Amino acid sequence: MFLPDPSGHRDVALALARESGRVLLVRNARSAQGLAVAYWDLPGGTVEPGEPLEAALLREVEEETGLHVTDPALVLVVDGAKRRAPDAPPLYTWRAFVFEVKVPFGAIPVAGDEIERVEWVRDADAFARMEGPYQAPVIAWMRGPERKACVRCDWVEPEPDGASPLPAEVRHLCVLAAAAAVGDVGLVAREARDAIAAGVAAARVEEALLQGVPYAGFPRTLAAFAALRAAGIVAASPEPAAAAEAPPSTFAAAGAEAFGAVYGPTAERVRAGLASFHPLLPAWTTEFAYGRVLARPALPLVERELLAVALLTALGRADDALLGHMRAAVRLGASPVAVAGAVAVVPPACGAGKRAAARALLARL
Repeated sequence: MFLPDPSGHRDVALALARESGRVLLVRNARSAQGLAVAYWDLPGGTVEPGEPLEAALLREVEEETGLHVTDPALVLVVDGAKRRAPDAPPLYTWRAFVFEVKVPFGAIPVAGDEIERVEWVRDADAFARMEGPYQAPVIAWMRGPERKACVRCDWVEPEPDGASPLPAEVRHLCVLAAAAAVGDVGLVAREARDAIAAGVAAARVEEALLQGVPYAGFPRTLAAFAALRAAGIVAASPEPAAAAEAPPSTFAAAGAEAFGAVYGPTAERVRAGLASFHPLLPAWTTEFAYGRVLARPALPLVERELLAVALLTALGRADDALLGHMRAAVRLGASPVAVAGAVAVVPPACGAGKRAAARALLARL
């Protein structure tokens, strides 16, 4: 079951495939307390905007298991919410549509990109494995004999003891940056509203979106700011003209300092690598990406590196750069657990396999 970490609402379609006292389950990482935690689930996932439920079901099952299931029949609807306490407002809500399906005789499931394992499991063992707090209604329906067609389920997950692996404000900013990078303007607007309601300064929200320019480009960043305006979010006070018109030499110096802090003893090697691609790239990277954007004091450099991890995870296919920024975040004081948290909060809607690919890099920190 797809349970998004970012606040908002999602509809999901799940496949209940059973044969000979067994049920088909998949094991993959879901977000819990800002980290990736592995759960056993029914195959299925997010219903895209405008997508018919059955089409979403068939697509998700094929992506996760490689199977072409047939004859979907809706048997259960679960309305749910995740909260920090029983009387707390929801962090997000979901509606899960569970369909009984048939699997062609002799078909062999194969784990998809973000799936660790896929197995046929005996019912009794499945009930033990499906330990996610949101799965109780599905288990109750499978056990029978009384079966409700529509139920409600709240998932109460208190804040972890001690320091959070990813501070709440940084978590909001990582989700914003990732959503903006892939053009999910709806999530940008929702997360920006929730961030500001939680006390995140509007200037920090805007700064997280501005950081997307050297990673995802101007068009995506402009679309994100348009989403803020459409959502009625008031912009932060503009910078003084003098700050905006600083001479290029100032940006070059600030960029060189930030570049050195990020890459540490490997800075010259990274700069030489950029020059090997094209002679203009070292100056452009230092003066623009670092001098004009990353060196800005509105966010600490360590937070910017965690944002870079979220951005590059969302964009995908940039393993070398992503690993470099993961290592930079740790060099600047972030814990490896916090870096894993920046990966975990990237919305799965950013694309299949992207978080799995980023998690594979964490072992190389």
